[in-house]
Amino acid sequence: MYRLKRQTKENIAGYIFILPYLIGFIIFQGLPFVIAFVLGFTNIKFISRLEGVGFTGLANFIRMFGDPETMAALLRSGIYTVLYVPLILVSGFIFALLINQKIRLTNLIKTLLFLPYVSNMIAVSVIFKLLLSPDGPIIGFFASLGIDVFPPLYDLNFALPTVVVIAVWSGMGLYMITFLAALQGVPSELLEAAKIDGAGSVRRVFSVIIPVITPTAFFLVISAIITSLQNFTIIQTFTAGGPGRATTVLSIQIVRTAFTAYQTGYASAQAIILFIIVLFITLIQWKGQKQWVTY
Repeated sequence: MYRLKRQTKENIAGYIFILPYLIGFIIFQGLPFVIAFVLGFTNIKFISRLEGVGFTGLANFIRMFGDPETMAALLRSGIYTVLYVPLILVSGFIFALLINQKIRLTNLIKTLLFLPYVSNMIAVSVIFKLLLSPDGPIIGFFASLGIDVFPPLYDLNFALPTVVVIAVWSGMGLYMITFLAALQGVPSELLEAAKIDGAGSVRRVFSVIIPVITPTAFFLVISAIITSLQNFTIIQTFTAGGPGRATTVLSIQIVRTAFTAYQTGYASAQAIILFIIVLFITLIQWKGQKQWVTY
């Protein structure tokens, strides 16, 4: 009986500790999601009266797949993800691998690599806009060498890849630190055994290190994909979807639909589709993790 009461008290204490998070989650995430889901099936507009709102069924979703601008934005989101995910994973892993070799000034290097992640994205964007502007120092440097370089943020073909590279630079620190923690957990016995068997450095990485850290890699792959689709802030600050519509990804399109065209119901449907895409990709990864993740 005493043990039961003690367990009950511990359960109550646990619920009290997580209660603030649950309240915040319900108010700021759960409730808006439910509201957006409901609005996706209506014709509500940002400036319309509620008496004019009606249920439209799947009309918004059908319209979305027939809308060339929305489909183009969805394609750009896919391109952004395809570029962002491997770049940030590979760069984070390589830097973690180098730092794990006990090189000099390790703490300083880790700080310099992690600093962009904790920096304000708005400030980072403003600085890079100045650096890459037509009158900025980078373009001026190439001009002094007699090389004519068009500002990448103003180029229809290079604007999106440029934003991706800067986003990778900004977020790589977290992936580096996470990979570094996983690398420090690799058993030294396995590495020594592989070395005795004649495996070189590259072979040890692919045959020993990577298989051992696959749970961490799996987590980071999911995080990278979700992060790549939550790209509104960096694109809005850098290019606002331009030049033209070169960087108008789905997150930018949703905001434009809601607050420029005032089509709240249609924008909610677009957001629901984005959520479904993320959920579908995540479920596929969870389903396929048994094929390559080693626990």
